[in-house]
Amino acid sequence: MKRLAFIIIPALIALGHSIRPPIIEGTEANLHEFPYQVSLQWNFNNGSRARHFCSGSIINQRWILTAAHCLEEYTKDGWFEVVAGVNNIAHEEAGAQRRNVTRYEQHESYDLSAIRYDIGVLQLSHPLDLTRNIKTMRLATKDTLIHQKIAKFAGWGSISKTWEDIYPDKLMKVNLILRTEEDCQTIGKIDETQICAGGYKNVTGCTADSGGPLTVTVDGEQMQIGVLSYGEKPCQARLPVVYTSVMYFHDWIQDAIKED
Repeated sequence: MKRLAFIIIPALIALGHSIRPPIIEGTEANLHEFPYQVSLQWNFNNGSRARHFCSGSIINQRWILTAAHCLEEYTKDGWFEVVAGVNNIAHEEAGAQRRNVTRYEQHESYDLSAIRYDIGVLQLSHPLDLTRNIKTMRLATKDTLIHQKIAKFAGWGSISKTWEDIYPDKLMKVNLILRTEEDCQTIGKIDETQICAGGYKNVTGCTADSGGPLTVTVDGEQMQIGVLSYGEKPCQARLPVVYTSVMYFHDWIQDAIKED
């Protein structure tokens, strides 16, 4: 499986497996600072080490929110796993939990060529055990008003500003400026289904950061407002990164995770 994760602009890159974006100019996250974040990993049938290719967030004990393009390359050569409660994906901490993925759903209007409706959900084989280090994420709704100018983002994506990706084992974090609609147009035509952030003072996300949650602090807790979709490649942090709007797709998410 290739590492997607960013879609490319001169290279716009859909931040996922081969389109996957990293965090540029970030710092190492504190242990369990992002308890709602998970690593999406691909296990190969040949027995080689599982490989991180995207991130996601915990909606509830059975469902994970991520980008639709992270689900593009499912094959019969292996299987998806979700790893929760982990900072170092090379040496998982005590209490980390792994779950197989039983099914996934991409938005029915998802279009990689147009990079729209880039949102999807994963169902886990059995529920996560919620702990101090594994928690659910509060999702913004269509009625959520965002007054903050700074958002948080974390990921295991590339930390290189060149075409040669360098992937950290430890979760990296960064504060990003939420950009205006006018700023967002510098990376392409953005509509109401998307928001953008970063690309200021060399700070951004990059390859393999795809699917990760963009959050703001509301009433003392983190609320997810975006899902990392795409950005420029190489990841030189000159342009904003585009996120799928959680507010716009809140109702779709709730419908998608309804148990039959």
